[in-house]
Amino acid sequence: MSRTEAEFTRPPQLPATHFVDNHVYYDEGVFAEEKEKILSKTWRFVLHESEIPEVYDYRTASVADTPLVVARGKDGKIRSFVNSCSHRGAAVLRRPAGNLRAWRCMYHLWTYDPTTGECTSRPRPEAFDAVGLRQEACGLREVRTELIYGLVFVNLDENCMPLEEYIGDSLFLQREMIDTVEMEVIDFFELNLKCNWKNWMETNMDLYHEFMHVANRKTSLQIPEYYTRNWHTFPNGHFTVDRYSVEYNKYPGWEDREDSLALPGMKEDEFQITDVFPDITFLTRGTVVRIDNQIPLSPTETLVQYRALGIKGESEEDRMRRIRDYHSIWGLFGRNLPEDCLGVKLQGDAIYGGQVPYTYWCREENNLSQDDIAARTWWKEWSRLMGRDQSQPFEPESTVAAE
Repeated sequence: MSRTEAEFTRPPQLPATHFVDNHVYYDEGVFAEEKEKILSKTWRFVLHESEIPEVYDYRTASVADTPLVVARGKDGKIRSFVNSCSHRGAAVLRRPAGNLRAWRCMYHLWTYDPTTGECTSRPRPEAFDAVGLRQEACGLREVRTELIYGLVFVNLDENCMPLEEYIGDSLFLQREMIDTVEMEVIDFFELNLKCNWKNWMETNMDLYHEFMHVANRKTSLQIPEYYTRNWHTFPNGHFTVDRYSVEYNKYPGWEDREDSLALPGMKEDEFQITDVFPDITFLTRGTVVRIDNQIPLSPTETLVQYRALGIKGESEEDRMRRIRDYHSIWGLFGRNLPEDCLGVKLQGDAIYGGQVPYTYWCREENNLSQDDIAARTWWKEWSRLMGRDQSQPFEPESTVAAE
């Protein structure tokens, strides 16, 4: 039956881990605190090393509102620096990618070494020297940068744990496919979504939502194996789920994927998903890897980056088939991604106005596929770092965070 206003606004009679107070998606204070406590203090994926293959290649990025430049130095090592001139703060590099032997700020022509971040020249330096602002004290800020399996991560917190320790065993199902052959980015695009960054992240931890996808209903949800896979959870809020085989030929116009294109350790028709806290997802459909990461712009606006990985050095014919495999489902006009984007928009349209107080993560199925254990694992880590329960974010004491 329907509910009265009092019944609708009353906290659900569920454990605190099993529901969310929707304020955490649109509250400005919560968003500011997330940038301080989570987004600037956890390891964040910025690019795959194949995107800057040559010495002096660079790409710009943004982490917790901090503009960055990620570059390959003359020694071949990848480093990251805050993309802000030490003089007046202007962005030193204005293009999203390039190759430069020296970085020069257009505002006052201060120049920097892309390998060390050292300030190498300043026009008419005498006046700075006279007041004690020495050139050697004007280098760019270097940001901690580490790689794992060709994936480049940064962390604004210099005192953080090493990346390998942070990741732990969470990528054990991805390791063989992305680390035993040389991979490269074969497709990249961005979407500016009118949703909270956590709502997009939730699309990749909620397998119950796959009933939304017409293609999934025909190729996956009719397979008994789909429902009997196990979730595996790890420290620091990461999780992964076992693989299953997709029946692509059950969808009109599609055909089975070619076994010759299968990634190492995968069958051509297998599907795999792994989430690394706070905001990176690896989705693999046998022949191609998709990587999602988020750049939160506001409480209700998120720039999502989508990368596809394929095998470097393969033939043009294989590459194009791999790209077709990717776009048929996950491209801008694919069968799944547009539906996911519509889903989070409809969610935001309803809950960001403050009139819908709670949403649920309460499915329990012994950690099998459509159990909400993945979301509860993610939210537990969010609560721990924030010092708030996601279900009671404005209470003085957080029971979840205290566990």
